[in-house]
Order: sequence, then structure tokens, then C-alpha cells
Amino acid sequence: MKTVAAISFLDNHSLSMDVEAVNRIDVTHPIQLEDGGWTCELLVRSANGTVALQLVANKPESLQVQMQE
Repeated sequence: MKTVAAISFLDNHSLSMDVEAVNRIDVTHPIQLEDGGWTCELLVRSANGTVALQLVANKPESLQVQMQE
């Protein structure tokens, strides 16, 4: 079995992820949780499989995708 991703949590507030052969990255639409929070999934699709990260925020605006140039 091949490793899909290596994920490291740094200082309890940042994430480092190494993924090889990435084909596509998707983000699902935010949905509201029962407690009033919001969630979505970040899907990193690679030749070796898919890594799914569940993201949670207080408001849907915090889960928007921002492209950097």
C-alpha cells in the first residue's frame, strides 16, 4: 500500500501536508451544523488515493476558497 499523505500538526495551530501526484483539489459547500457552526470538506485527490479533511468554523465566510497568485 502506498502512502497517500503525510500530515503534521505544528504548534497546535497549523498543518503541514505533503501529497505526491495531486490530480485535483475540491472543497464542498459549507453546511450548517446543529450547534450553529459550519463545516465543509477539503478533498485532495492524488494518484494514490484521496485525503479528506473536515473543516469547522463559526461562520460560512471562514470556509471560502481564496486563490493566491
